[in-house]
Amino acid sequence: MPTIIGPAFLAMGDGSSAYARLAIDRGRIAAILPAEGPSDHHCPEGCSVAPGLIDLHTNGADDMLFNRDQGYAVPVASRAYAATGATGFVASVMTAPWESMLHAASEIVEAAHEVEENEPQGARCLGIHFEGPFLNPKFRRVHRGDCLLPASSVRAKEMVDACRGALVMVTLAPEVEGASEFVRTMLEHGVACAAGHTAARYAEGLLAIGTGYRSLTHAFNGMGPLDHRDPSLLAAFMQDRRTTVQLICDGHHVAPPMVDVLYRMLGDRVVLTTDFMPPAGPGYRVEGGVMRADDGTIAGSALTMDRALRNYMAFTGLPFAQAIVAASHAPARTIGAQNEVGRIAVGMRADLSFWDDRYEVLATMVGGEFVYRRPGIQQETVIAR
Repeated sequence: MPTIIGPAFLAMGDGSSAYARLAIDRGRIAAILPAEGPSDHHCPEGCSVAPGLIDLHTNGADDMLFNRDQGYAVPVASRAYAATGATGFVASVMTAPWESMLHAASEIVEAAHEVEENEPQGARCLGIHFEGPFLNPKFRRVHRGDCLLPASSVRAKEMVDACRGALVMVTLAPEVEGASEFVRTMLEHGVACAAGHTAARYAEGLLAIGTGYRSLTHAFNGMGPLDHRDPSLLAAFMQDRRTTVQLICDGHHVAPPMVDVLYRMLGDRVVLTTDFMPPAGPGYRVEGGVMRADDGTIAGSALTMDRALRNYMAFTGLPFAQAIVAASHAPARTIGAQNEVGRIAVGMRADLSFWDDRYEVLATMVGGEFVYRRPGIQQETVIAR
C-alpha cells in the first residue's frame, strides 16, 4: 500500500509548483494526488515539500575530512547532510599524493556501499568527485603544489578503477598537459568533467566545452576574472547552454550582486554547492563563515546546503519553487542522475525535503523513509501520522 503525504505546497524541482498530496510506494513517487483526500502523514500549515538537496562538492562534514578520514567520514556526512535537507552528496577528494587519493576514493566507495545496503539513516553518497591533481599551479589555491600532476588516459583509468563505478565528476584545468585525452577517457566511462583551478581564457573555454567539459567548478573562484576585454573561460561557460556553473553561495566567495547577475545570465543552469571544508587543523581558521589558510587564502566554506538555498533566494529574489532548481535538479543533471533524483515526478526516488514557512528544514526523506526530523519539535506536530 502506498503511503500518502500531504497536502502541502510542492516545489517540483523544475521551477513549477502545486498544492497536492504525494503517494510513496517502495521508495519512489507513485502518484501526485489532488489536495483533497486522506493522508498517512499530514504536513503542518505552511509546509513546503521539495526534492532533496544535492551537494556536488563537499570535502567532508562536521570535523571529518574525506581525504583524511575516508570511509569513516561517510556515515557522519550522511547524518549531517540529512539535517540540512540534503538527500545526496558527492564526496570530494582533494589534491594529495596520487596513491593516497586513489586509496581514499576506494575507501569512501566501500563505506558508501555498506551504508546503501542498510535501511537509510541519512543522505546518500552519490559518488566521488576528484578535485585535482590536474590543476594549474597558478590557481591551485590551497591544493598541494608538490602533488600536482599532468593528466593522461592512464591516470583516468586508474581513477575509474579505484572508484568501481562510483566516479561521477572530475575537476581539472583544461590547459594542463594531457587534459584532452583524459577527458575523452572519462566521457567513455560516463564521468562528468568540470573545469576549475584554471588560467584558461575565453577561447580555451570554448575548446574545453567542445572537448566535453560540461560544468565549471566554483565560478569566479580559482580562475581568472570576467574581464570585459579579456574574459576568462567563465564567459564561455555562461554562454553555452549545454553547461552548468557551480556556485558557492555564502556571500563571501562571490558577492551577492554577482550571484544575482549569474542567475540572470544562466537561469536554471546555476548549481549550488558548498565546498564545505571541515576544520583543517593548524594553519587554518574559520573567519566570517569561510575557511582560510594563514596567508588569507580561502580554503573552502562553512556553508550548508539549506543556508546556500536561503542565501540564493535572498540574493536573487527568487521564490522557493524556482530557487530549489539550483540545489536539486541542476546538480542531478550535472552528474547524469536527473532521471532518478532532483525532481518531484512519478517514478522518481522519494528523496524529499520538508520546509517550514521560513524555509528552515523540518524533515528529510530518503527512499521513502524519514531520516531526519527537526529536534525539539514533537514528531506528531512535524509530519503527523
